[in-house]
Formats: sequence, structure tokens, C-alpha cells
Amino acid sequence: MKRGEFLVKGVLLACSGACVFSACSTGDDGGDSPDPPGNSGPQTVTVSLSNLANVGDQFTSNGILFFRIGAGNTSADFVATEAVCPHQGGQLVWLEDEGYIECQLHFARYEEDGDVIRGPQGESGSTRDLAIYSTSISNGNITATKP
Repeated sequence: MKRGEFLVKGVLLACSGACVFSACSTGDDGGDSPDPPGNSGPQTVTVSLSNLANVGDQFTSNGILFFRIGAGNTSADFVATEAVCPHQGGQLVWLEDEGYIECQLHFARYEEDGDVIRGPQGESGSTRDLAIYSTSISNGNITATKP
């Protein structure tokens, strides 16, 4: 083997090995997503009820998806859940007409209480139930508390 052939084949082999290891390390087994570093203790997020004026309205703030399911102004009229899908981090949206939460990445579906209706479509892996956060209403605001 000539020196040039040796160098080219060596570089290609090294690159392909690095690419394979890199691809393997980014997979998702469908397990729980770890909390970001630095999160210790409960976190509260507050939004104005004016952002959720009508049944079906939704608003995302600081990783929490808020949506209105009832016409009143009690905690029972709202849901607060995580704003990203636990499968691979797709954005979650409340689809009022269908009555479920859906991931915009792989179309996993969840009931308003967070239970899985359907896992990710066209992808390997699975998902888990969504975390639902306790809420309180005060002074025209809704506050959700993440444990």
C-alpha cells in the first residue's frame, strides 16, 4: 500500500468510526427525559388569564403548556402540563376540537390528564405519560407549580 492510500483509508476509517459512535449515542429509548442541570426544588410559572380567555386557548411559558378546558375561572377549568414531548422534545399543542394534546414532531397523543393515547408515529421508541402540574388562580393569573 502506498503512503497516500494509507492516509486516505486511515482518515476514512477513523471518520466512519466516529460517525457511528456519535449516531449511537444520540438515540432515544423513550425513557424519562432528565431534568436540566440546576433545577432544584419547585418552580412556579405564572401567566395572565387574558392569555387564556376562551375555552381551547393555549399558552406556553417556561416549559409549561397551559390550556383552558372550561368556561369558569377555577383551577378545574385549566390544565398545565409539560410543553415538550417526552419522546424526543417536540412541541406539544392542545387540540380542543379533538380533545387531546398532540406532539407536533411525531404525533404522539395524550389525554388532558396526561395519559398516553397513542405513541410516536413512524418512529421507534415509546413515550410516557405527561406530567400534569397543580394550578392556582389569583388576581387574574394562573400559576402552575413544577415539583
